[in-house]
Amino acid sequence: MKKIFKKLTFKLSSAMFLALSAALLIPDIPVSAGETRTVDLAAVGDDLIHSPIYKACKTHRGYNFDPLFQHIKSDIQAADISVINQETILVDRNYSGYPSFGSPKAVADAAAKSGFNVITHATNHTLDRGTGAITGTLRYWNQKYPNIKVLGIHKNRSASNKVTVVQKNGIRIAMLNYTYGLNGRRLPSGKSYMVDLLTAKNKNKIRKDIKAAKKNSDCVIVFAHWGTEYRYSPDSQQKNWTNFFLNNGVDILIGTHPHVLEPYKMLKGKNGRKMLVYYSLGNFVSSQNRVPRLLGGMAKITIAKDSKGTYVKNYTMEPLVTHIGKNRKSYTVYKLSDYTDTLAKQNYIRKISPREAFSVNSLKRLYKKATGRTP
Repeated sequence: MKKIFKKLTFKLSSAMFLALSAALLIPDIPVSAGETRTVDLAAVGDDLIHSPIYKACKTHRGYNFDPLFQHIKSDIQAADISVINQETILVDRNYSGYPSFGSPKAVADAAAKSGFNVITHATNHTLDRGTGAITGTLRYWNQKYPNIKVLGIHKNRSASNKVTVVQKNGIRIAMLNYTYGLNGRRLPSGKSYMVDLLTAKNKNKIRKDIKAAKKNSDCVIVFAHWGTEYRYSPDSQQKNWTNFFLNNGVDILIGTHPHVLEPYKMLKGKNGRKMLVYYSLGNFVSSQNRVPRLLGGMAKITIAKDSKGTYVKNYTMEPLVTHIGKNRKSYTVYKLSDYTDTLAKQNYIRKISPREAFSVNSLKRLYKKATGRTP
């Protein structure tokens, strides 16, 4: 044990991610007077691999999804913790799109290569290809990318009772991931542990998860797959769960699923406790046929720890744009700050939805409409 504790130094490499049972406490590293530690986190929304996307990424050797990330990977790699919501489950063959998704495992390769080190997998499409696909997805991540943390899906009940805690730069960050449902599908009897659900029936389990996470960390983040599709504001379900998380001591709440952007803000509870919430980051990438679904967001958060405690120091959202090439033969994602009207004129969305305005300025207006903020 002494050797283990000696390795817990202030400067930890990005590979030293620790996913431990909440029962095995990770020792706190005391903060010196006048010292401030920080962790930069970046998170993007739904990696929604429709059929046109995997077909566009087909090569003579298989699939290459690297182009999806080429214009934003510098931001992903610059963050200490980078998170993507993998909307679709990974399979070996018989790839499929909406409504029952199954994506090539090369999607995972591209995400890993781009610098993502946390994957949220609890979505309404997690069970699209059965429990075997969930097991296969976990096996692929764990065997090929053991340093990447996968949230929201589990191989057994023991794993489902463990809380993922990442220790980075001397700050312990616990992360949980839940989905509102599975598109009407049900997990087989005895396998409810495979997907973490955001349901009333599971509320006591969620409460226990948060309690365990708080005991073993400096900061608790919940990734919630929730809300109403294509709606720019949180629905009653989101508001109710937001209050639940705020009252139970969650520090940061990041939402996905609506496929469009929703507001983000710092909330304050009755006891003065604060929680940062991003109601929806929208799509990271998709082949959906309406302009608002091509505008996503990258949450950028700086978590700080000093002698007084751990807190959110800074937070913002970087608008992202899915660029669809001619005849849907290519896909990539740009930061809106790097996007141009020349590119906008070339985006295939203009043929799909010719009546909708699509330009840099129209995207800025849409961002302000959805978030209430100027990009």
